Amino acid sequence: MATEKDPDAGRFRLWIDDACITACQCVLIDPELFGFDDDGVTRVLVEEVPAEKLPGASAAVDNCPIGAIHLDPLP
Repeated sequence: MATEKDPDAGRFRLWIDDACITACQCVLIDPELFGFDDDGVTRVLVEEVPAEKLPGASAAVDNCPIGAIHLDPLP
């Protein structure tokens, strides 16, 4: 997986699963990657994470209290 030290290690897809309880930690960590839909539910704003946003995406994955955020490598 790409890290802050190696942001060009690949492309990644960011997504939130159905376990999300809208704790909003991800939105606080990186409001350019996460926001809310019309019903107030947390959602990903950019599914393919740009290299410069990998640190924020990784921090959101690590800080989600439910573990509902995923960062998967793309082929």
